[in-house]
Amino acid sequence: MGCERRLSNTVFRLKSITIYPIKSCLLHDREWILKSLTGEILTQKKFLDVPEMRLISTFIDLSQGILFVESPRCEGKLQINLESDSYCCHTEAMDLQAQRPLSMSESPHCWRHLSSKIFRYEVQGYHNEINIWFSNAVARPCTLLRCYSSQYYSCMGKIGTAGMCRDVETRLNFVNEAQFLLVSEESISDLNSRLRSNVQSGSAGPQIQLDPLRFRPNLVISGGEPYDEDGWRSLKIIDKCFTSLGGCNRCQMINLGIETGRVKKSTEPLATLASYRRVKGKILFGILLRYEIDNEERQEVDSWLRVGQEVFPNFD
Repeated sequence: MGCERRLSNTVFRLKSITIYPIKSCLLHDREWILKSLTGEILTQKKFLDVPEMRLISTFIDLSQGILFVESPRCEGKLQINLESDSYCCHTEAMDLQAQRPLSMSESPHCWRHLSSKIFRYEVQGYHNEINIWFSNAVARPCTLLRCYSSQYYSCMGKIGTAGMCRDVETRLNFVNEAQFLLVSEESISDLNSRLRSNVQSGSAGPQIQLDPLRFRPNLVISGGEPYDEDGWRSLKIIDKCFTSLGGCNRCQMINLGIETGRVKKSTEPLATLASYRRVKGKILFGILLRYEIDNEERQEVDSWLRVGQEVFPNFD
């Protein structure tokens, strides 16, 4: 009741929607992945070893059905047709292991309990012209793969016992822990204020101004107080329901920024976050979400998420 009274007049709104095509109800989110010739998956977690990945930018034109990819290391935009299989030259199966936090209904302290899920993906490969482009972009030989189906077949609990994960109906692409990540503008603003204070007091280096994309969220919301989202058990946007899986544990990846076309590493903002957002050994910022699919749901035009729509959180 306390949260309901405090937030009774608060309006939360969806401010931006972002997908990351190259490693859901967000179309084409994390649908592609890069794999080295030795079989290693190149992801954002590898920025310390593959900083060139940070320089790749993508744009999807749904009206044309084309994924555009750019890199300062390559000439011109790469265009990949979303519907046609003209680029694809082979299919294969691959297994990847990922961790997911238990939902808040499964555990009130969800960041303490992780289950390890093994996914089997059916992927499509591309012709050499596509692979050569990406190899030049990341400065090492690699191949582009696209996920067109996935399932999991085993799950290890926190004590190493085999079992089945609960979210058996979830359709996942190449994600680490959950389908979606949400951050709030108010939480970003509070963090920026703390970073400025650290610079003024001489306890930090050059001042940085963070925007939400540093944290790679799918959904950015506005309204309320900083970190209100921590207490959300679920939320609804129009007729779409999402369950909170708890806070997102942060790593050194958020310390990597781009200046004048080059990747620059610092100790911030992770050091500042660690000073006040550490919970049970993990540094939390933003919340992970799972989309709850209605068995009778139909794909209607009006059911698409749009910037400006109201967000209704649930604290029960």
